[in-house]
Amino acid sequence: MESDIRVIQYLGSKLQILDEIENEIKEIIPSGGVVCDLFSGSGVVSYKLANRYTVYANDVQAYAELIAGVLLCCNKGRESVTKRYKDIIETDYYRYNKGKLVEIFGQALAFEKRVLDNEDYEGLAELCNLNLYYDGSELTECKKETAEAVFGEALKFFDRATITALKEQRQYAALFSLYYLNSYFSLEQCVEIDSVRYVLDKMHDMEEISDYEYRGLLVCLIHAVSEIVSTVGKNFAQPIKVTDENGDIKSFAIKRCMRDRKRPLADFFDSMSDKLGHVAVLSGGNKSYCMDAMELLEKAEMSGVDVFYLDPPYTIDHYSRFYHVLETLVKYDYPNLERKKYRGQMHIMNGRYRENRFQSNYCIPSRGYGEFEKVIEKIHATGTAVVLSYSEDDSDKDTRKRVVTRDELIGILKRYYNKVEVRNLEHRYRKLSAKESNRKEMNNSELLIICRQQADG
Repeated sequence: MESDIRVIQYLGSKLQILDEIENEIKEIIPSGGVVCDLFSGSGVVSYKLANRYTVYANDVQAYAELIAGVLLCCNKGRESVTKRYKDIIETDYYRYNKGKLVEIFGQALAFEKRVLDNEDYEGLAELCNLNLYYDGSELTECKKETAEAVFGEALKFFDRATITALKEQRQYAALFSLYYLNSYFSLEQCVEIDSVRYVLDKMHDMEEISDYEYRGLLVCLIHAVSEIVSTVGKNFAQPIKVTDENGDIKSFAIKRCMRDRKRPLADFFDSMSDKLGHVAVLSGGNKSYCMDAMELLEKAEMSGVDVFYLDPPYTIDHYSRFYHVLETLVKYDYPNLERKKYRGQMHIMNGRYRENRFQSNYCIPSRGYGEFEKVIEKIHATGTAVVLSYSEDDSDKDTRKRVVTRDELIGILKRYYNKVEVRNLEHRYRKLSAKESNRKEMNNSELLIICRQQADG
């Protein structure tokens, strides 16, 4: 079994404590049986447990369900991922879509290539700050002349009519090229992403690849996109800002952005394709779901679960903010972008977030406690044990305050389970704070809380 598959860099990842999680579950059910990973996230825990148990993985986000489903369900028909990047770009589908985008954006692509080839930091900063994307509404009058010089006739494609036509007619794929250029990615990278995404849909529609390989290749694309993105921490909260409030170029940021703009999609796509090609055949009973946790607990098959593993969000930071681009990559639905009022005017936010993106009750202070209690009450009613991960906050180290404190959480658990044990682990994780400079590796107190109902006497 390929043991080190990490598709995306994930906030709060449990990659470093997988053995400890498995060992605690082994104390409850030594082998066999069914474990439900109720908030599967990056899928690393589900995949680890699948070498010993049947695993049901669930997450409310489509990209997370896709990752878990590919890692857990490769056995169906004994299928695997066999395609490589070269196989994708040699198709007529790829040549058609990339040719269409080069026809539209050729002038801008040529300008960008000169900037990158010449390590032109001022030119790169100019592109990053142009604010031409989506429906063109963020392009200010003072930058219109520059936009016309760089994009030429392509300017007319940044409007609602184009987006609506692309969404309804699907004649070619251009979502990333219109939404995320000169922010998370270069225009050239966006053209590549769109064209690969187009190929996968076409190959699947024409039954040239199976459902499993289609999903597996999407996971390869998710991995590649996550590796080439130009952000701090390789998530999608917001792109690197290359100038300060005075418009001066930030040296470290612009160099990092230049480096990221040159990263090739192909290398990372193929590295994940290689890994997925060696994923072991796992239990035929594994399943992946994309549901709200409470809705999943209503399903009849949950009565067969022996242990629920829980690692829900604990801070005010909604994961949909950090991985919204991956959600859009999977859905490829040309979403409306969220707008907020700034200085009396409605503007699209710097992160270019999806409108109506998922907001978890676990991340809302007024709802978090009640949401935890509801899910624990529901699981307890099934008579099933719980293994729960919890990372403690530390105000001295500037980590995010938890919506539900350790004592509050343990209080909830003890109301429903008469045996609640707390294991304290130390591991290293990526710190999330308000300051970009504070994103670094640090030690953190990770708890595993084991809950069982023991018979009286």
